[in-house]
Amino acid sequence: MSARLTATSAPIVPFWNRLREITLYPAHMGAMSTIVVLALCRLVIYLPFGGLLAMLVTVAMYKYAFECLRATANGYLQPPEIGMSVENSLAWKQIWLILIFVLVAAFGLVLLGPAGGLILVLFLGFSLPGATMTLAMEESLASALNPGKWVAIFTRIGWPYLAVVGLCLVVSLSQSYAALLVAKILPGFVSVIAVSFISNYALVVTFHLMGYLIYQYHDAVGFVPSAPQLSRMMAKPDPDQDVLDEAGTLVRDGKPEAATQLLRSHLRGRGGTAAVHTQYRKLLRIADDKEELLRHGHEYLNILLAQDKDRLALDLLRDCQTLDPTFAPVDADQVTNLACKATHLGQPQVALRLLSGFHKRFPKSKDIPRNYLLVANLLHERMNQDEQACTLLRYLKATYPQHPLAPEFGTQLAAIERMMSVART
Repeated sequence: MSARLTATSAPIVPFWNRLREITLYPAHMGAMSTIVVLALCRLVIYLPFGGLLAMLVTVAMYKYAFECLRATANGYLQPPEIGMSVENSLAWKQIWLILIFVLVAAFGLVLLGPAGGLILVLFLGFSLPGATMTLAMEESLASALNPGKWVAIFTRIGWPYLAVVGLCLVVSLSQSYAALLVAKILPGFVSVIAVSFISNYALVVTFHLMGYLIYQYHDAVGFVPSAPQLSRMMAKPDPDQDVLDEAGTLVRDGKPEAATQLLRSHLRGRGGTAAVHTQYRKLLRIADDKEELLRHGHEYLNILLAQDKDRLALDLLRDCQTLDPTFAPVDADQVTNLACKATHLGQPQVALRLLSGFHKRFPKSKDIPRNYLLVANLLHERMNQDEQACTLLRYLKATYPQHPLAPEFGTQLAAIERMMSVART
């Protein structure tokens, strides 16, 4: 991610003292270019199948908004220029989340009457930021729809959460008013672009605000930002600053290939700091050198794992998996450890992708039963895929009847089957 780091170990500035910066956050080039491009893309509504194409544009915008939320939650206060760490599925989950909230509100108005329905609508509006923050942290639609998660976020943060809800409402109402005004004044396709631009800008502001709330209260919500860890590491002058400066000069002189070669030689010669690895990957991404990005990914992942930099390793893993979904460490123990860390840090999809086909890649690994029990639990608890979880548990129960975890296979299988039986009645 190419955003700048926050200040080193200074206290986090409260969001209410950064409202101007938060409002202007989308005006930075990294965000503005995405906002403008996707606003122009909204013109696809005039093409055949325009509605479907417009939905894909909406998904792309939500994907970038989540990139901004996650970057901010990690302590990066500049927008990411290139969105690499968020999957399209997260954007689709946000759309489903909003749709479910709207449907519940509509049914509530019908079933509970005007007074009860209004209370429900207010509660859902109050809870939507908490649900979105939960979705960003856990990547699970089921978790985002769990009212316990919303209440937990509110009770742990307190009145600042109410303030953020109010600010999001103000931004939303202002955006709606501005969009209506522009639609009346401007003609046809121009108004489509302008309204989309306003909506995109407001979306990035609100998601940045929610991300900053997570960052400011990360201890309360159980989130570990990566930027403070990086900034502490880089607080002293970087030992490789000379080579970084030389590479920067080459880039400014229009010689990115020479800069890439310089950093590659440096890394292969005696290794390099995190800043060198980061800059090298940035140049490879600009050159669209996917093969070298993946090769370096394997190399750098081993370094990060050896240094116990779990979150940085997971960020790198996600980056590489956007290029190749099968990307994973070549060592079975590393796969197991990284999957456990991904689960602990609330990234179930990363863990599931890591462990997919584990028994085929590492048929002699002693961790097959333990890893697939983890997969079954994730399928059940985070992904709402109970049938698949049961199938996997039956496989484990039949294949490893003497394993120390065998009783747990049967217990978990019986528990899920009971829940499924109750749900059918």
